Amino acid sequence: MFLPVDIYKKTLRVLGFIFICVGLLFGYTALQAILDPNVTINLNGIVRNDIEAKMGNLILPIIFVLIGLLLCLAKGETLANVHKIRESFWSIFHGK
Repeated sequence: MFLPVDIYKKTLRVLGFIFICVGLLFGYTALQAILDPNVTINLNGIVRNDIEAKMGNLILPIIFVLIGLLLCLAKGETLANVHKIRESFWSIFHGK
């Protein structure tokens, strides 16, 4: 299914907003785990209480927020170029 460029840009910005919301939600719980010294984190069956395990729990939400910010703050021309590259790539498989 091929989308027009303006709908594609709006869709990516909404997706970026969703990434930011999910990252902030997960980041809030990870930050609470870092600040509470009694919280334990289970990594590969090992219960840990150290700051390294808690910081590892915070990496994914930070990545989500950064990807969301990148999608929301990207310029329209950049998103249009990504759309053109995507369309030309998929045209190989669809025979256009």
